Amino acid sequence: FQSSLVASVGLKGSSPYRQVLTHGFVVDSEGHKMSKSVGNVVAPQQLLQEYGADILRLWTAMADFREDVRISEEIMARNSDSYRKIRNTLRFLLGNLADFDPSTDAVAGDQLTGLDAHVLRAAGRLAEEVQRAYLEYDFSGVSHRILNFCSVDLSSLYLDVNKDRLYCEHPLDPARRATQTVLFRVAECLATLLAPILSFT
Repeated sequence: FQSSLVASVGLKGSSPYRQVLTHGFVVDSEGHKMSKSVGNVVAPQQLLQEYGADILRLWTAMADFREDVRISEEIMARNSDSYRKIRNTLRFLLGNLADFDPSTDAVAGDQLTGLDAHVLRAAGRLAEEVQRAYLEYDFSGVSHRILNFCSVDLSSLYLDVNKDRLYCEHPLDPARRATQTVLFRVAECLATLLAPILSFT
């Protein structure tokens, strides 16, 4: 970017771009520069074959690119666990929407109460925070906020509390439909927020 900046300023008196985003080097787990002679190079092709593209994308998003970015088998394994948490949350949401048609079964937002309303408000706050983080190029903040929402707000609380309602209540029970409405809106929200990072998922 510096060559194009120097040439453009010299010829036109202005920068050829509005913003530039730079990042640190990719280094090994000890913070050492990767080198073939040392044998600490981690090839992206190898990671793609072993973990898949979306886990590699998630690692990229979760890393703080303003510093040197560390990579190792252990780091990729942790990212793989994070990815599974997000994927399994989405799988649970979708798995409980098989008999739900949003055009006829959805409960109006003003009729949702208690924990249903709380989780929808939390999803709304998440969407605002993530959109702001995207605009500020804070991809690490994006992925960590989404992971935290999936782990804490959904898996540990809302989904756990509502399993009986989803599995045991009559399919047309208003309380069950309210929960399905929340699941649908949250799934839609997460899919939208994750699309720039986990495009295959």
